[in-house]
Amino acid sequence: MKVIAAINGLVSSDVAALYALRYAALFDYTLCLLHVLNPADSRAEVELSMAEAEEAAAQYGVKTERVFLTGEPTGAIRKYLAVARTDTLFCSTRMHRRFFENSLSEKLSRLSLPANLAVVRVAHVNAVFVTENILLPIREDRLSAPKFAFFSSLAKAFGAATEIYSIHPTGRRRLATVDIHTAKMLFQKINTRLGHYANTMKLLNIPLTIKHALTGREVDQILHHAARHDFQLMIIGGRRVSPLSSLFRENPMERLFWHTPVNTIAFYARGKE
Repeated sequence: MKVIAAINGLVSSDVAALYALRYAALFDYTLCLLHVLNPADSRAEVELSMAEAEEAAAQYGVKTERVFLTGEPTGAIRKYLAVARTDTLFCSTRMHRRFFENSLSEKLSRLSLPANLAVVRVAHVNAVFVTENILLPIREDRLSAPKFAFFSSLAKAFGAATEIYSIHPTGRRRLATVDIHTAKMLFQKINTRLGHYANTMKLLNIPLTIKHALTGREVDQILHHAARHDFQLMIIGGRRVSPLSSLFRENPMERLFWHTPVNTIAFYARGKE
């Protein structure tokens, strides 16, 4: 089984490769360093990045391999994934004025791939070396098994403590009338529903805290929470959308990626095969 790190020679992809490396080391998977040849990227820089990733992998006893593809990037990667047994593909995103701006990561996020996709937004380069606390914001109790597995795997790989931050969307009028008892009952109900995840974390010996927030502005609340606490990594659930949908309404993930104060990974579970 492979874990793929898409390499383009930039620092952001180097950091994404380090997350991929720690994930691969946890499961004893091969780390595949992949690049699609194109005029925009320097092959010399790409090979230098690969060499640095290989040096880091040697310290963890992780096997590596280099793969160079040609052709249209998304098609070439999709074709490669069809024949390579791959757990997760890690790739970084270049921040432009509009989030992905038709980048490779954005194009891949629209596809149903035969592997998980982890899109990495780097806010602090050095945070990958000192990942001690990982945040997972969710809406109420909506936490899928694949997303939880990815979240807990990275926590185990880094030996990090974790927090699930449960957001309860509430209008301003209702928020003004909610009393403490009603809020406590709501939070207890969510904690009960998340109980099996909490028990799994205990078995894995991963410290877990569950916190809650009632808010009418989900993205602002998450950004505020991440900024006020000592997190080095945030995991969010990716949602596949069509290219046209972002033209008519705000993309919450775009706002999170643009303003995040911590390194953030958008996780997309593999499509049905």
